Amino acid sequence: MSSPSPTLVLSEMEKGELVWFDPGVGHALPGEVLEYHKPAQVLTVQAVIAGKPQVFSLTSTNGVRRRQDLGQNGIEDMIQLSDLNEASLLWNLKIRYDKELIYTYTGSILIAVNPYKMYDMYGLDMVKKYEDQILGTLPPHLFAIGSAAYSALPRSSQVVVISGESGSGKTESTKLVMQYLAAVNKSPSNLITEQILEASPLLESFGNAKTVRNDNSSRFGKFLEVHFKEGVILGAKVTEYLLEKSRIVTQAPEERNYHVFYELLSGLSEENKLKYGLLSADKYFYLNQGGNCEIDGKYDNEDFQSLMSAMQVLGFTSEEQDTIFRILASVLHLGNVYFHRKQLKHGQEGVEIGSDAEIRWTGHLLQLNVDGIKQALTTKTTEARNERLLTALTIDQALDARDAFAKALYSSLFAWLVARINHIVYKGTKKTTAISILDIFGFEDFKDNSFEQLCINYANENLQFYFNKHIFKLEQQEYAKEKIIWQNITYADNLPVIQLLSKKPVGILHLLDDESNFPRATDLSFLEKCHYNHALNELYSRPRLNVPEFGVRHYAGPVWYNVDGFLDKNRDTLRPDVVELLIASSLPMLSKMFLAVRSNHEANKTMNKSNGRFVTMKPRTPTVSARFHDSLQHLLESMSRCNPWFVRCIKPNNDKMAMKFDMPIVLEQLRYSGMLETIRIRKTGYPVRIKFQEFAERYRYLLPTRNLPPRGAPSRELCSLILEKHSGEYQLGTTKVFLRENLERLLEHDRATILRKAAITLQRNVRGFLARKHYINSKKSAVKLQAAYRGWRERKKFMKMRKGIVCAQAHFRGKRQRKRYIQLKEEMKKRAEMARERAKLKAQKEEQEKSSCAVAGVNHLDIPAELAFIFNKLDDWQPIHNERQLVKVVGPIIEKSENYALPSDIDQHAFSKFTNIYFKSHVWGMKREPIKTPFLNKNKDSDFTDSLALFKLILRFMNDDSLNGKKEQALGDYIAYKGISNEKLRDEILCQLVNQTWRNDVVANNERGWLLMANC
Repeated sequence: MSSPSPTLVLSEMEKGELVWFDPGVGHALPGEVLEYHKPAQVLTVQAVIAGKPQVFSLTSTNGVRRRQDLGQNGIEDMIQLSDLNEASLLWNLKIRYDKELIYTYTGSILIAVNPYKMYDMYGLDMVKKYEDQILGTLPPHLFAIGSAAYSALPRSSQVVVISGESGSGKTESTKLVMQYLAAVNKSPSNLITEQILEASPLLESFGNAKTVRNDNSSRFGKFLEVHFKEGVILGAKVTEYLLEKSRIVTQAPEERNYHVFYELLSGLSEENKLKYGLLSADKYFYLNQGGNCEIDGKYDNEDFQSLMSAMQVLGFTSEEQDTIFRILASVLHLGNVYFHRKQLKHGQEGVEIGSDAEIRWTGHLLQLNVDGIKQALTTKTTEARNERLLTALTIDQALDARDAFAKALYSSLFAWLVARINHIVYKGTKKTTAISILDIFGFEDFKDNSFEQLCINYANENLQFYFNKHIFKLEQQEYAKEKIIWQNITYADNLPVIQLLSKKPVGILHLLDDESNFPRATDLSFLEKCHYNHALNELYSRPRLNVPEFGVRHYAGPVWYNVDGFLDKNRDTLRPDVVELLIASSLPMLSKMFLAVRSNHEANKTMNKSNGRFVTMKPRTPTVSARFHDSLQHLLESMSRCNPWFVRCIKPNNDKMAMKFDMPIVLEQLRYSGMLETIRIRKTGYPVRIKFQEFAERYRYLLPTRNLPPRGAPSRELCSLILEKHSGEYQLGTTKVFLRENLERLLEHDRATILRKAAITLQRNVRGFLARKHYINSKKSAVKLQAAYRGWRERKKFMKMRKGIVCAQAHFRGKRQRKRYIQLKEEMKKRAEMARERAKLKAQKEEQEKSSCAVAGVNHLDIPAELAFIFNKLDDWQPIHNERQLVKVVGPIIEKSENYALPSDIDQHAFSKFTNIYFKSHVWGMKREPIKTPFLNKNKDSDFTDSLALFKLILRFMNDDSLNGKKEQALGDYIAYKGISNEKLRDEILCQLVNQTWRNDVVANNERGWLLMANC
């Protein structure tokens, strides 16, 4: 990595000189020369190790070279290192890391060393500090990259590429960049921004897990595109890559399954645990294989509450949440399904399920037929010649079928979650620019590396190639094209590794695809083909022992891959009968998920059939590696259309310990990432390239006004005038200006200063104009106020005077009126007393007249002869029957046969309406004298006469207080008898009684009228 340094002559070493030397620890140490012993040619050097000074005697100058003093806090931008070598890079990062300065620039590239703890350096105050600032003007920070990308957004779309090993802090860096963009977002509404932010913890729960190297390792790739328009976030889109499905069913020691399982079991209430049939995490085979179900410093219960909050912000319905939890619980129940061998007919071996309870829970949760689940796990359905054949599975095949079932459930749920999030936050925006953030799995090298690690490392090879292409290849090609003076810098090109893995027709991934489409192919046959085709490739390694492995020399070092399970993982096919079983679920969400799986599978088969090599070939099922390769190429194409910003994450140690800086581990990462070559090309190269016209328009303000050429002058000439005092920091090509990053920052700073001064001048003039205008308006207003005040003051004096006069007048008038009032009051009092006396006399007179009329008026009325005869015989009459002749009969109570009710329109038939029609000769109202004509029309003279006689009897009954006892009863019965015996008189009697009770002021007489009416 480092360039050879000139050999130092021992005699040139002076006391107190600063040097780098390697005492055999694998990396250089900073030291200070104490003395040089000339006879023995021994150099004595002192170095501080672990806070203690130690002395080393060096007999050779190998590895000894002069060094630059890096200061107490190191150097913020490493392209400013004059002593450019591995040691200076390594120790500069260590010095800064020990001072808790985890960020360092390499030009526009940010190096972030994972501190394994959180700092209070990401608040809103820090966002404001870095907002709209030029990169490099403030100390290195992740927000500075976010600010630079946001500032460049109006010109073109941007992409922030965050790369590094697993455990280097990529996921946290991604979240922090997104938080910065959300904070500087100019949208008046925060809902869409909040939803984008909440998508991150949701996907983290479902897509991250604990590995040996990282407690929160991303087990999928994520490409987040945040769309902006005029500084406002309009929406976002998430693209996921290669979820690690094998982790769902198996984990290595000290590892865990995906976080969401443990969060679910820790956060659910006891009631909901019973609902889903769940227990503690250590009771499930899919969760307890790693040995420890907990992570220090991670609180699964709190994270579950955050997950629920994220679902609510994203608008997940309660039905969707329930289905999600049902699927997760089903995966856990499936993991606890076990099998027993069972002997079938004809000597065949089959299996039977030994845990019916788990199958029933799975069927209940997924709303599936239990027998269908059992059949899917114990048999295989094949179609041949239009016939369906059921084949019993062996116990290993049954376990594989169980695991495939579980993986299909979880991976389909994860794909649904991503699609659901995109449906909520992605608005299909057009004509917008975007800031994309790439958070993809880091390079991995475990004790046992499988198919997943091959795909992950292939993705990292492509990202390293993308980095090299932008930092080295394209840049140096541009130098040659523009014919500037430049000496090429060599760098480690990893294109041969990518070709080994993916070049047609014999790249490792293509060989794997070919074998995956042969039914009889095995993992070993794939390995043999790899050995055969790549045995002579220096980047490919065969094992010395007979083990199923092959090795690849990646840019980050050699990795050995175990091919066990390669073909099955690459095929990743779910049997059609299992897909149909899941489609038949009564859960709408689950059914739609697998309808989409079936549609995608059929679409891919159709596409492959149309692109097949021969017409007679069976359509190929797209493999995992083929799909991943295509999606990766699409990702790289998308990134190539954006302006890139690179964040290199460094893992300081393998123990996940805070503030521990392991020098060999960091040095290895610096070497394979090509950081020294990156610094060299950034230091000596010209990474900033701007066309003449654009440069002239942007920086013409930097020239003094007197030196400004006319508008029509050539752009190249204007560029030369602007840059003439910065010789050595730029070159002019044939169409572009090439600048070093330091010069660009200086020009941007000067331009910002000039624009700021111009803005201040404009503001000063505008404010002066506004102030003058305000003064004139204020002066006019003051004159108006003074005039108004003077008028108000005079009016106030007048009103005060007027008020005094009015008060005097009021006092005089009041006195006069009070006197008059007293006189009137005395007069009114006398009049009132006289009126009361007159009213009292009148009332007494009326009462006397009323009493005399009431009694005298009825006593003289004649009665019919037959009634008079009855009155005379009343005293001698005895009743025919008495109580002794009565017999009490108790019988059944007759049930009421029907309900009687008043007509609904009874209010429409008022008696007053009847009187208006039929009372021809009478006015409605009580009468004290006998009537001369009946109330109703009578055709017979006898009825006419009887009607008049009856009215007289009614008057006697109601008004004669002397009636009582037998006479009163006989009179009432006689009136009733007349009505019963002559129907013409019935209505007449009713009308007379109603007339006499209407507004009758004599209460006793009125009650006797109502009594008579009730008896009739």
